[in-house]
Amino acid sequence: MNERYGWIGAALCRAFVLVCAAVLVLTATAALLTRAGMPFAGAYTGGVLAAAVGTLIVSRNGATRVLLPSPAITAWLVYEEIIARGIAWQDALIVSAVTALIGVLLMRTVFMGRMIDGLPPVIRTGLLLSLALGILTQAAQAARILLPSPWALTMGGMLSDPLTYFTLVGILLVLLLYVQQKTTALPVGIGIILLLTWGEGFWEIPAAPFLQPAFVLPMETMVGTLDIPAAIGLGITLLIALTVESTAVLAADVRCVRTADSVLTRVFAVSGIASLIGAAPLIIAPISAALPAAEERHIGGIPSTAMWVALLLLLLLPCAPLLAALAEFPAAPALALTVLGLMLLRHALVQLRITTSLTLRDTAVLAVFVLTSYDLQTGLTLALLTWVLLTAAGGAHHHIHRSTAVLTAVLVLSQLFPQLR
Repeated sequence: MNERYGWIGAALCRAFVLVCAAVLVLTATAALLTRAGMPFAGAYTGGVLAAAVGTLIVSRNGATRVLLPSPAITAWLVYEEIIARGIAWQDALIVSAVTALIGVLLMRTVFMGRMIDGLPPVIRTGLLLSLALGILTQAAQAARILLPSPWALTMGGMLSDPLTYFTLVGILLVLLLYVQQKTTALPVGIGIILLLTWGEGFWEIPAAPFLQPAFVLPMETMVGTLDIPAAIGLGITLLIALTVESTAVLAADVRCVRTADSVLTRVFAVSGIASLIGAAPLIIAPISAALPAAEERHIGGIPSTAMWVALLLLLLLPCAPLLAALAEFPAAPALALTVLGLMLLRHALVQLRITTSLTLRDTAVLAVFVLTSYDLQTGLTLALLTWVLLTAAGGAHHHIHRSTAVLTAVLVLSQLFPQLR
C-alpha cells in the first residue's frame, strides 16, 4: 500500500519545494507593484491566482511547469516605465494583456517564429543575460547588499545591517545544501532565515494574518497616460522578453516532450487574462527545469506535482497580510530571487558557451545588455542598433535579416518619437 501511494508523498514534497520559492517571488513582485501605486492585496491575489491556474493549464498533457511573474520584467515595468516615464500601472497592465493576446495569435502563424529567429543569437543570449542580472540586482538591492552610490554605479552594503547579514547567510546556506545534493535546500534555507529573523523581532506575524482575497481590475481605473508609439515599443520589448525567457527554460528542460510553440501559446493566453486581474506578466519559472526527470502520475492529464502546486498556492491565497509583513524585512524574498536569478544566469551562460567565437561586435552587444540590465527596452534597442550598424559597416549587410532591420527601426522610432514631439 505504501509503495502504491508513495507517489502522492513524492509529488507533495516536490510541490512544497516549488511553492516555497513561488510564494516568495509572488510576494516580491507584489511589493514591486505597490511602488507603482497598486494595492498589495490586489497584486498578491492576482499573482497567486494566475500562478495556480496557469500552472495547471501549462502543465496539462506534459511535465510540470510553474508559471510565475517575471521579477526582472516586473522591475523594468515598475521602475523604468511606470515611475520614470509616468505611465499609470493600469495602462501598463492593459498593454501587457494586449501584447500577450497578440502573442497567442502570432504563435499560430509564422510571424512569431520569424521575429524570434530573425534576432541574432547574441541578441537573444544578451537579453537573457540582462534578465538574469536584473533579478540578481533586484535581490541585492532589496537586501541592501548593493546600495545606490553618488560616485559609482553601485556600492556594497555592510554586514552590520541585519537585512544584509541574514540574506547573505541564507544564500550561503542554500548554496552549501545545494552542492550537497539536498533537494530541500531552498525551503530549509528559507525556513531557517524566517525563524531567525522572526525570533530577533525584525518582522512580526500580524494580529490578523488572513484576509479575504481582493481583486484589482485595471480596466476599471484606466488613466490613459500611454501614447501609441510608446505602447508599440513597450509591447514589442515585452513580447520578445517573455518569449526569450520562457524559451530558455523550456530548452534547458529534459522533460520537454511538446513543442515550445504549444507551451508558449498557453503561457501567453494565461498571461493576457491574468494581466486583467492585476497580475504582472507571466513566464515559465526557471525552477521548473530543476525538477527531476522521473515519471509523474497524471490525473486528468495534469501532473500530480502541478496539482499540488496549484492547491498549495490556493491555500496561501488569503495570506496577503502575513506575506506583506514578511516583505517589510525582505531577507527571504531576496533569497528566493537570488536562486531564481542564478538559475536563469546558468541558462544564459549555457547559451553563451554554445556561441564559441565571440567577435568584438558581439562583445559590444553583450556589454550594452549588461549596462542596461534594468531598462530592457533601451537595452534591446541599443543592442540591436549596435549589431546592425557594426554588421553593415563590416560589409556583412547580407547577414542582416529583414525582420531584424524592421524591428530595430520600429524600436528606435518608438524611443525617439516621444522626445521629438
